[in-house]
Amino acid sequence: MHKTPAHIVPRSPPPLALYQFRNSKLLRLTPRVIMDGFGTDSEGRQFKNAEEMWREQVGDADPLKKSQWYSDGVGYWQGVEATVDGVLGGYAHVNEPDIKGSEAFFNTILAEKFPDISTGRRLVALDCGSGIGRVSKNLLIRYFNEVDLLEPVSHFLDAARINLAPENLMVTEDYKAVNFFCVPLQEFTPEPKRYDVIWVQWCIGHLSDDDFVSFFKRAKVKRSYLKKL
Repeated sequence: MHKTPAHIVPRSPPPLALYQFRNSKLLRLTPRVIMDGFGTDSEGRQFKNAEEMWREQVGDADPLKKSQWYSDGVGYWQGVEATVDGVLGGYAHVNEPDIKGSEAFFNTILAEKFPDISTGRRLVALDCGSGIGRVSKNLLIRYFNEVDLLEPVSHFLDAARINLAPENLMVTEDYKAVNFFCVPLQEFTPEPKRYDVIWVQWCIGHLSDDDFVSFFKRAKVKRSYLKKL
């Protein structure tokens, strides 16, 4: 699922800021308390809060507006280079502390959620909005025997296939990337009971509210633990 033309939260957003770019127009929404905030776009148009921005950009039950929202977002990222700096919006220096923070988070739930991991249980993860495989390569592949990647931008996924090729990994053959799905998050249904963890980092904010809820319902399977950032 982190995108300039039609997405709300870039892959590397500054704190307490929501951005959305549509046709070279930047929208900036600065929340005061959670989502109760105000903002303006690059043309000076004001939004009272995030809900007003969503209504303007996605519409109320307007499939054409919503479709344009998603296609514009993917269209922007199709013009971004498939590098760490590219997918992090020019903030490549965030990569290392981000991975460390994510690993610290994962370790807090590892023993609780997977007490039998020491017995040799095999784990499978889904990396949503995987981009070039940045999180999969630097974190997930070290803990999960199989990692599937989900990304709607084809040249990002092509780069991920290279980055996660066995010869480019510092793990044993028991850990590998298996499937590379070039599908938008709002259209994807996880295979039931396949995943132990569904990792959603810096991309869930691109979904409209109803698609957000719908994805979580589809992803709610007995064995899975979802991580959202």
